[in-house]
Amino acid sequence: MDPALSFYQSLSSVSFTLLGLWFTVLGLSHGGWRRDPALHRSTLHVALHFFLPGVMGLGLGAVLAAGSSVAWRVTFGVLGLVGLVESLLFLRHRGAPVARTVRSLRTLDPLLYAAIVAAVFVPGPVGGAAPLQIEGTATGLLFVVGLCYLWFAFSQRAAPTPVPDGAPPVV
Repeated sequence: MDPALSFYQSLSSVSFTLLGLWFTVLGLSHGGWRRDPALHRSTLHVALHFFLPGVMGLGLGAVLAAGSSVAWRVTFGVLGLVGLVESLLFLRHRGAPVARTVRSLRTLDPLLYAAIVAAVFVPGPVGGAAPLQIEGTATGLLFVVGLCYLWFAFSQRAAPTPVPDGAPPVV
């Protein structure tokens, strides 16, 4: 089996599984992700870290099975541009205060999507890496950044429950 095909099949499976986990985190949200407009904007961005690599892997699997080298470039180019535009808009978005680590991840996102788009135009190996290996590295890193976002969201502390005046605090 082609190693690229195997990698992207695995990446697609895990991406869609984690996309489902992300939607579960949102459904059980204790951090205000659905109520707070500043946090709500982040939900699309985090979801795309799993959705786009998953679709890229599905598209690549179908393309490699058919033997087309142009189709994978179109697939990655279009999806990379979607991610690049979204990540630039997300980078511009000013919402709730964000930890320094998350700000670093926000800055890394457009660079990874730009690498995905740029690798589409690489005609042959660069430094011993084929264009599809460059795509795999950038897409894999994009997925890992998504895992970091998921971890930060999942580990967010619940907001304290407000206590009405005169009522004893709930312990």
